[in-house]
Amino acid sequence: MKSTVSEEALELGQAVGEAIDAAGGVDLAREFERNPAARGKRVDDLLGPLGIWEIAPREDQVQLEAAAEACRAAGGRLLMYPIAERLARPEGKDAILLVPTTGRRVAVHADIDLDWAAATLRGDSAQLTHRGPLIGEKLAKFVAEIDAEIDEGVPQENAELVIALQSWWLLGVLERSLADTVVYANEREQFGRPIIKFQATQFRLSDVTVAVQGLAELAKYTLWSIAQGDRATALVDAVALRVSAVQAADTVLRAGHQLHGAMGFADETNISQYSRHSQGYRRLPEGETRGQLILAELIAESGWASLFPIAAGAAKRDAAAVRV
Repeated sequence: MKSTVSEEALELGQAVGEAIDAAGGVDLAREFERNPAARGKRVDDLLGPLGIWEIAPREDQVQLEAAAEACRAAGGRLLMYPIAERLARPEGKDAILLVPTTGRRVAVHADIDLDWAAATLRGDSAQLTHRGPLIGEKLAKFVAEIDAEIDEGVPQENAELVIALQSWWLLGVLERSLADTVVYANEREQFGRPIIKFQATQFRLSDVTVAVQGLAELAKYTLWSIAQGDRATALVDAVALRVSAVQAADTVLRAGHQLHGAMGFADETNISQYSRHSQGYRRLPEGETRGQLILAELIAESGWASLFPIAAGAAKRDAAAVRV
C-alpha cells in the first residue's frame, strides 16, 4: 500500500481549494441553492483554468491522486458540483452518474447538462433514458429525477473510480466539519469556560477525530487498490470505502450538531450546510444498509483482499439471508 500522496497531487488540491475560497468557499453552496442553474458555468470558469478536466486518473498514480485531492478540496468547501463524476468519466463521455437499483430513481447533479454515462453501486452499466429537473426538497436541493435501464452483469468502466472519488469528496466535508466544530467548541462557553474544556466534549471530539483519520487512511488504501488495475478487487474496496464514509459522516455530523447546540440547525452556520447538502451523497445511490448488503454480495462474488482477506464465496450465505 502507498500511504502517502504525491506533492503534485497535494499542490493541485491546494490550488483547487484556494480557487473555491476566493470565490466564496462554502457560501458558493448558498449561492447555488438560490440559483442551481448557474453552477455549471460558474464552476467551469472557476476550475477550468487550473486544467482540472485534463486529469486522466487511469493513466498513472499521480493523476489518480490529483483527482482525489481535487475532490477532497472541493468537499472541504462544499462545492455542489459533480467534480468526482467528471473526473471519473469513461472514454467518450463527460461524466458518470451513480443510479439507484431500487426505490425512487433520483441522482445528485443529474440536472446538469452533460453527456452522462451511468452505473450502479454494484458496478453494473446503466443507460439514462430521462433526466428531470431538481426535486427541490430541503435535504435534496441538488437532486434530480431520472429514469435508467440497468444492464445487470455488464460492468461499467470507471464505476469503482467514481465511487471512490465521491468518498474523497465526503472526506473533505467531514474534515472541514470537524475543524469548524473544534473552533466553535473553543468559542462557546458554559459555566464560564469553553465547552472544549469539558471531558465529555473532549471524548466526543476524540471519537470524531478517529473516525475522520481512519477514513482518510482507508481512502488512500482504496486509491492504491484502484491503481493496481484489478477492477473486481477495486470495486469491492471502493464500496467498502463508501460504506465507511457514510458511517463516519453520521459520527462526525451528529457530534457537530450536538456541540453547536441549536445553532447547528441554523443555515447561517456552516455545519448546517455540510449536513444538509451532503445528504445526497450519503443517501444516494444507496443508503447505508443497502450499501452494506451490496458490499457483502461483492465480497461473496470476488473476495476481499484486505488486511483480513475473505475468500470469494465465503459470504454468499450471509448475503442471501439479508437480501432486501
